[in-house]
Amino acid sequence: VFETFGISEIDPHGERIVPHKHQEMSAAESDRSAGTILSVFKKGYLTNDRLIRPALVSVAKTKD
Repeated sequence: VFETFGISEIDPHGERIVPHKHQEMSAAESDRSAGTILSVFKKGYLTNDRLIRPALVSVAKTKD
C-alpha cells in the first residue's frame, strides 16, 4: 500500500539531525559528534519527498 501512494520511511540511524525531517525528543552524552542521531523512538514518513510525520529521535550531545 505504501508503494502505491509513494510513501517511504525515514531511517535516520547514525545521520546528522535535519530539523525539517527529525524531531529531537532527548539528548544524551555520547562519543559520537554532536547532532548525530543515536536512536529512533518513532519512524518518520515522506510522500513524494514531502514530510508526513517527522522521525522522533534521540541525539548525541557533547560531553561536559
